[in-house]
Amino acid sequence: MSSWANRHIPRKRDVTQIPEELRPVIIPRIDHPAVVLSESFQQIEQTKQDAINEIIYPQSEWKPSYERVFSGYQERTSSVPKPSIAKELIHNEKTYVFVILRNIQQASDNDLWLSAYHSVRQFYTNPIVIIDDNSTINTVNGKLVNTTIIQSEYNGAGELLPYYYFQKYKWADTMIFIHDSMVLHRAFTDNELDREVVFHWHFKETNELTIKKTIALLSSITRSSEISELALSGSWIGCFGGGIIIDAAVMNILEEKYNISKLVMFVRTRKQREIIERILGILLSYEKQVTSNFGDIMDYPQKFETNTLSVAIHNVSKAGYNTAIIKLWRGR
Repeated sequence: MSSWANRHIPRKRDVTQIPEELRPVIIPRIDHPAVVLSESFQQIEQTKQDAINEIIYPQSEWKPSYERVFSGYQERTSSVPKPSIAKELIHNEKTYVFVILRNIQQASDNDLWLSAYHSVRQFYTNPIVIIDDNSTINTVNGKLVNTTIIQSEYNGAGELLPYYYFQKYKWADTMIFIHDSMVLHRAFTDNELDREVVFHWHFKETNELTIKKTIALLSSITRSSEISELALSGSWIGCFGGGIIIDAAVMNILEEKYNISKLVMFVRTRKQREIIERILGILLSYEKQVTSNFGDIMDYPQKFETNTLSVAIHNVSKAGYNTAIIKLWRGR
């Protein structure tokens, strides 16, 4: 049969026809990062009680899998090296807990919360609480150090959950709340820790419709009439993503005066969670002279543009933007 007759039959590419320097690197399945990561989760020591929460630190530098640059398949680690600079954060005799809000919609989202977790462990040995809010797929938590996982029963309450559980369990004197899409870039300075409450980033709200929706949801809490005037005045700042450093004493004020925990029953959608950012800002602006450590989120380099960790670090460095937290923009 002629070659013309066989023209539609798929042919296997002859690799020898490709110049050697241009040939793709073939990674055996057993050495593929996803397989190594999966199998590493199964290697939990059962001989010691403490081993379940023990993390194994390899010698090579850890990077989230989506940030790895492969040279053949030499990089095979999925864990962070034991950091020599990590220490317990205690400032002005106050203890601290780091709270990470997690939401996993697809397998690649695991890289986000793992990056957030490992970035905290690079600098600090303090307790970490991971709050899982309405993840749609299961995940394996692996070996985590001094870490508690909470599977929230209030699906969709999002940014409100760290406040709710911190008030309920009082893990430490002060909570540092970050999202799974926030990565510690450096240690916090004393100045960034000196206040009773401080946002990571703030924003200004000028949309009248959004302010009306905010006031409507405010009516669900106690003494809302006292702060509605402030909400209308516009002399307050919103708390971007709810990200915050806040003392337990301030949380007590929010709960005792406004019964803020009631809001977990009313928040289920993304739009409602955006209103929570504004309610937090209004309540804390009313109670305290609140500010933010890293300024207006609208000044963040390449804000709201989908990125990876290496791109985000490059953008921050190029702009000379001083921040302890890198924000990763990932639509979920």
